[in-house]
Amino acid sequence: MHKPTRSRLIPSLILALLLSLFPRQVDARVGIDLPPLDEFIEQVTNGEADVLRGVYMPGVLADPVFSQPEDDPAFVSSEENTLTQFGLASRFGSTGLLAHNYLAGKNFFLVEQGQVFYLIYGDGRVESFIITGLMQFQALQPDSVRSNFIDLDTGRTLSASKLFTRVYNKPGHVILQTCIEANGNTSWGRFFVIAEPYDERDSGSTFEPASLE
Repeated sequence: MHKPTRSRLIPSLILALLLSLFPRQVDARVGIDLPPLDEFIEQVTNGEADVLRGVYMPGVLADPVFSQPEDDPAFVSSEENTLTQFGLASRFGSTGLLAHNYLAGKNFFLVEQGQVFYLIYGDGRVESFIITGLMQFQALQPDSVRSNFIDLDTGRTLSASKLFTRVYNKPGHVILQTCIEANGNTSWGRFFVIAEPYDERDSGSTFEPASLE
């Protein structure tokens, strides 16, 4: 079977990036009552090795992960406290996790650089990651799939395709994505949490945020 080239995938990548999340603004929950990590691992494991089943971030979230349907790269779960694995991110070797910001995505705004969290797989395997960057972008044309974006940290303007590549072309990294609402516009911007693999045996080393260029 003929496989689509990278260039032919770009339109669908852009479409998924821009149209996957359309949130409402709500207040982040407080007084989060999370199960212990070992209990959460038992809750989400199902014996399937290499299948991502859950994300545990102490004090922030403990949510199961579900895959997108193969024919729907814009799908994002509408269930409470649930993350959706972004299938197109895997083409770049990264793990993308999507959530509406009126559901699980609201907790993405509670994270901080240097925070450690865990991915849990179906066979009970646990991988550790550390947050190394937070990225925010304004969409200049929020309702257009061809919108350019402004990096709110640098003021630079990026095309949708360049933004997608910049965010997700990070092999081995985990990227959490939700939307930013501002000025009454539900699709005003995008918020990304960038994390890289972390060896807790080396936790005594000094943390330095990675470059996001």
